[in-house]
Amino acid sequence: MIARIGLIVTGLIFGLWEAVDIFRIDVPAVATVFAAVFLGCTAWFSRRGSPKAIGVLTFFFAFEVAVAPSLKHESVPTKVTVIALGLTGVTAAIALLVAERRAKRSSGRGLAEAGS
Repeated sequence: MIARIGLIVTGLIFGLWEAVDIFRIDVPAVATVFAAVFLGCTAWFSRRGSPKAIGVLTFFFAFEVAVAPSLKHESVPTKVTVIALGLTGVTAAIALLVAERRAKRSSGRGLAEAGS
């Protein structure tokens, strides 16, 4: 449950951050796409719990972490915040994917044992 809330909150933070960046950066189209992806996948995950949404969010969180050190005109605290939030999102996403895989595996075992 904590990982689910963490993923939703982190996705919303990045989505809103990117939405604000639309008006601040040199290439607003990139921030628009990122805002749409973060907010859309966060909504998709919160409504359906989709593993595909988790995967897309994981990719975008990791991308933000990788790009953070090279951000132009950003202060060090901003870069550190982006890295920390990105790692939080990746950690939450991995925890959710592992939990889902374990749940499927244990339900598969229960069905196999019941059928024996």
